[in-house]
Amino acid sequence: MRTLAGQPDWVIVSGDLRIRRNPHEIRAWQQAGHTTFFLKKGWINLTFWDQAWKFAKVFPELLATAEKAPKGSVFYITPNTKIEAN
Repeated sequence: MRTLAGQPDWVIVSGDLRIRRNPHEIRAWQQAGHTTFFLKKGWINLTFWDQAWKFAKVFPELLATAEKAPKGSVFYITPNTKIEAN
């Protein structure tokens, strides 16, 4: 995370929701200051091609959301391609 903190314009996308349950990992993500999007439960149940199609569909909104979001914001992306604030 320290290495990523030196790249302030990065946006992180993760499918690992367990990160949000660990206080040490939460603190590291927040200190790095990146806008982060987590894929919500249900993405793993989709086929690869459905995941790819849905991610491509939501990508423009993801970028627009990240550009407007305060530093360190966290969002969730549902399998129905909706972006939800934390």
